[in-house]
Amino acid sequence: MSQANVEQQEGQDTEIHARAERLSATFQEIFTMLIERRDTAYEEAIAPLDAERRALAKEYSTIEKAAQRLRELLPAKERVTRREADELLLEGKREEAEAKLREAQQAAEAPAAMVVRQQEILARVHEIDDEKKAIAKQVFEEWYPKCQKVIRAGEHGFFVVLLGGLEQSFYQYQASTGTGMSDNRHRPLLHQGHFSGLTADERSPEWEAGSHWYGVRR
Repeated sequence: MSQANVEQQEGQDTEIHARAERLSATFQEIFTMLIERRDTAYEEAIAPLDAERRALAKEYSTIEKAAQRLRELLPAKERVTRREADELLLEGKREEAEAKLREAQQAAEAPAAMVVRQQEILARVHEIDDEKKAIAKQVFEEWYPKCQKVIRAGEHGFFVVLLGGLEQSFYQYQASTGTGMSDNRHRPLLHQGHFSGLTADERSPEWEAGSHWYGVRR
């Protein structure tokens, strides 16, 4: 073989290896894209709910502070209002005195109304959490078939096109070169090691992964 042919074959070997390495990198890119697509879809879907939840949390905190302050001031304010109402009664201003008493009553009922609103907020927060879980399930179920499509294409390319194609080509090469016969002087070109050696051995993470996905579930 001429030097030019040797260099040409070495160049082809380098290119084949580089393409194989790019295949691995491509799978990593596909994985990253799939995960980003799922997470982005979920985040966009729950964004309005998260905004509402933050607003409700802020309102709940504001009410809690206001209610606490009101509970602290309410006894004193009630005494002042009743004194003012008594003074109005002594002056003969009954309607104004009754208005003062109604005002005191409304102030006394305010903390209870605030508690009711806080309960409404908590109930809505629980609803939001349930809605987010429902959205998470919906996003996953819509995203999952895209994963299947990618995986099936990868399986077909690796197992059927590459491994299956190589196996078939091995036998074709053996038959076309007349190296499949066995006699006292010759052994067949192919043996089991040529096939088992193509893939990683049982101590490898690849073997463990394959056993997990193909052995356990079937």
